[in-house]
Amino acid sequence: MKLFVIEGVDGSGKSTQIKLLTEYLRKKGIETEFLHFPRMDAPYFGELIARFLRGEFGSLDQVDPYLVALLYAGDRKDAASMIRKWLDNKKIVLLDRYTYSNIAYQCAKIADEASQDKLMEWILRLEFEHFAIPKPDLNIFLDVPFSFTEKKLLSGRSGADRNYLNGTKDIHEESLNFQKKVRDIYIKVSRSDLRLEVVDCRGSNGLMLPPGEISSLIINRMSDRKLI
Repeated sequence: MKLFVIEGVDGSGKSTQIKLLTEYLRKKGIETEFLHFPRMDAPYFGELIARFLRGEFGSLDQVDPYLVALLYAGDRKDAASMIRKWLDNKKIVLLDRYTYSNIAYQCAKIADEASQDKLMEWILRLEFEHFAIPKPDLNIFLDVPFSFTEKKLLSGRSGADRNYLNGTKDIHEESLNFQKKVRDIYIKVSRSDLRLEVVDCRGSNGLMLPPGEISSLIINRMSDRKLI
């Protein structure tokens, strides 16, 4: 079947769009499965990623992005057989984050463009060639107004999916400037890589579109490619 990925900076509404897309597909009689990366409850890699995001290994600029990329890639490698099984069973698999998250968040920690490009190519080879994880049919990046991201992150996020923090802050979410850099990497990659499509989530007034309208934009992209 098909493998779809929703990408975005932290607090961009990925989970909401996954939920709406799941509802749309199920109404059409299409079976779906869902995974959120990173899987904090996964053994080995999930635990190490949670410790990294809690800052136990150091701040953003203290931990080598190649090492961090390896942790996130390892988590996907461990999930690859389950994803393949779902695809073999003719299900549509929806993923909240995948390889392009690894590229965006790790390359955003590097200043010069040549080094960013080198790391990007290394991650792509590592995940899709060395680990041979399933390749998505479509990656969608939700490009939301930064004011929306800022409000989300400053308001303090909560829920069971935040338990990995053990009451601390996620070091990826602490810096709004870092989130801007992450967004810039996503946009940069989308200009040269047709596997990553940008969905502009801004209305004509520059504010965030309603979730339903964004969902329609995503579905239209999938339909245009004859993927659903």
